[in-house]
This record gives sequence, C-alpha cells and structure tokens, in this order.
Amino acid sequence: MNIMTLCSAFAPMLALTLTVMATPVKASSEFNTLEVLSSSVCPDCLDYQVIGACVWMTCTPVGCDTDTSIKVKHRLPDAVVVSYPDTGESPWQELKWLSPTTSLSDGGGQSRPSTVQGMNNPNTKFNNVDVIGHPDIDTIYGMLGSLGYFVDSPTTSMMPYYLSSLDSLGWRHNLPDLLTLDTWNPMSDSLGNFGPVFPRGGFVLQPHPFKAAALAAFRAMHLVTRRGESRLYKPLVANQRMGFWPPKGVEVDNDETAFQMIYPHKQDDAYLWPEFDDSTTITDPYAALRSDNDNYAWAVWRMYKGCERKGAMLVAHFGE
Repeated sequence: MNIMTLCSAFAPMLALTLTVMATPVKASSEFNTLEVLSSSVCPDCLDYQVIGACVWMTCTPVGCDTDTSIKVKHRLPDAVVVSYPDTGESPWQELKWLSPTTSLSDGGGQSRPSTVQGMNNPNTKFNNVDVIGHPDIDTIYGMLGSLGYFVDSPTTSMMPYYLSSLDSLGWRHNLPDLLTLDTWNPMSDSLGNFGPVFPRGGFVLQPHPFKAAALAAFRAMHLVTRRGESRLYKPLVANQRMGFWPPKGVEVDNDETAFQMIYPHKQDDAYLWPEFDDSTTITDPYAALRSDNDNYAWAVWRMYKGCERKGAMLVAHFGE
C-alpha cells in the first residue's frame, strides 16, 4: 500500500481532526460525538493487512471453475464503551439522557456508608457502563474501501447495546452471574491484576480507579459480545459464513479486541488489556491515563478476517 493511497483514504477524517484541533480546548468532565469521530482517525488501530488467499469453486453441468481472492484482516471500531461512577452523569454529552437515574439505579462511586446497595468496603468501587455502537463506523467503511477489500461489522451506529442503569438486577445485584460456576471458580478468568471478569457487574474490589473503570468496561463488553445471556442487552455478535471470520466473544488474553482511550485522553493506537504489566513496578504506569473525575471512554476495536466471494463454495483458504 503506497503512502498516497493511505493519505487519500484518511483525507476526509484528517480534515475533521484539524477542525477539532482548531477549536480551543477546555478542561471538561465531558466529551462529545465530534471528539469520538476525530479519534477514529487511527491507522494503527485499523491494522489492515493482506494475510493470504481464498480459493472458490463454482460447478455447472459442463464443469467446475475456480477463482481466488485475497484474504485480509483488520480491526473495526465496533463500539464506544463509557465507564462513569455517578448514575445519570454519563460524560458523553449527547447521550447523557440514555442513562438517567431510576428508583432501581441510583447513587454510585466509591463505597461509603451511604452508597448504593450497602457495599461499604473502602476498596469497593462502582461504575456504570454504557456500550454504544461507534458513530463513525460508516466513514471507516469508506476509508477501507479506498485501501482495498474489507469486511464489515454487525455494528449499528449509535445503537445502545448495553445501558447498565436499565439492567439493575444484573449490574448491581450480579444476577444471574452469582448462580454460575464462573463466579465461584477461583481459577476463572481475571483481567491481569484488575480483577475477575465474573460476576459481570459494576462493583469492583479494586482501589485503583482506572483499573476499576476498565474492568467494569471489559465486563460489559464480555456480556454484549455473547448471545443468550439472561440480561437486558442487545447482542453485538456477527455470524460466521463462507469467507468471513468475525471475532469471538471478548475474552481475557485474546488479541482480537483492543481498546483505544477516547476520554480523558486520546490515544493514537488501540491496546490489548492489560496495557501494562505493573506487577513488579514501583511507579504507576497508568498514572498518565487516569481521569480527575473517574469518567472514562474507549473505542473498542475488534479484529475481522475475510475474503471477497468469487464462487459458490469456499474450498480452501490460506493465511492466519
């Protein structure tokens, strides 16, 4: 891929970024949709690669023909996941109205005697999480089209796939996760030293505010990338078909899902979590990423693989 092709692909989004940069920046406890759009100007996040080839076959009464197509892989920004402690106070300005306080979902933040659901361990933190379809997914398709063949995502732009304030039983009381073996198995998955993935609720026994917020966000993505969970959500899942290999559900130690911070700081790449191994360090490598108000947002980039269909049947494919 030559540099001119890459530059022309990103030209519309670079113009958007320059517009945002020209606007005076003020310290804020919120972000807006324009900032989400500008953050998707991220070539490293896409990680577009030609990885192999597919062989297709079409048979008729007079014989069979074969054809080939390239096999590619790249990431797509399936969602924006927002983590924030105070119910009804989402930092995404235009979507704050989606998650109001209710009689079943009120309070939040670090555990205190008066906090939600009586959780008063001083190391317990609570975060609400919203999972929203990335608003720039259609622009990303246009950009990828200029680079070559690409595969698409099941994401609907701006679709609320999960709003924890509407899932009070699951997010605040850990039901039905408390009734599963994953919650009680001491060998179940943990996200580094952030904490266990199960139960997939908003309470985290974690004194570090960034890790607590990230773990809550990871739990929500673990939920929405699966079908058949007894929770109030819309699955964000693609079906595999000939020549199309979507990512599996979000898992620990899975390189198919990477996170790009949008707020409070914008990152220029997407990273697997945990981003740092701080188990043996004296300093805090997450200090530069911490928010003053404990509000966070990340774009969730997931890896898709596929090849253009050029026959009735896929008979072979090569490449990772």
